[in-house]
Amino acid sequence: MLAVNNNNINFTAHLDLTKVKLERNRWKNVAKIFEEKTQKTPYTLELTDSGKQLDIYAFPEDFDDVEHSCTLTKEATKKLMETSDEKISQKLIKLLNIFNHQDTTRKTAIEFLNKLQKDDKYGTLTFPNYKNGDSIYDRIFIPVMDKMKADRIAATEKDTILKDAQFID
Repeated sequence: MLAVNNNNINFTAHLDLTKVKLERNRWKNVAKIFEEKTQKTPYTLELTDSGKQLDIYAFPEDFDDVEHSCTLTKEATKKLMETSDEKISQKLIKLLNIFNHQDTTRKTAIEFLNKLQKDDKYGTLTFPNYKNGDSIYDRIFIPVMDKMKADRIAATEKDTILKDAQFID
């Protein structure tokens, strides 16, 4: 079963700029705005700016084994950098909220599956019940992952900066 770690007491998202090379002072200002507006979101967003593209990695503090990844196209990175620091921060917050929503969905599914596992008197939850080898657990959890991807697509499809980004789901 997957584990959820709820012992962390840090309630502020952190913008890690250690791998950012260009416009460091500007990014420091964006980080300040971002961190002020994400007081109750325990994540670390790590940015890299190699190859004129912005790579964004998000690490939730509730899950030990989850990482989100988003790479903006060169055009989207350029468009983002042409906006104000406030708007850059707002875009990062939007991305953070999308990842947080996905993680909330994952957490709900894991909690549900863990409850089923506790009551799985006959061991049928993880037994390969279907011709393709899937278990009931698989038939519940895999569609949840599909839902998370569909939610992310719905949240970004009309966004001029995020719509063409590459995500690792």
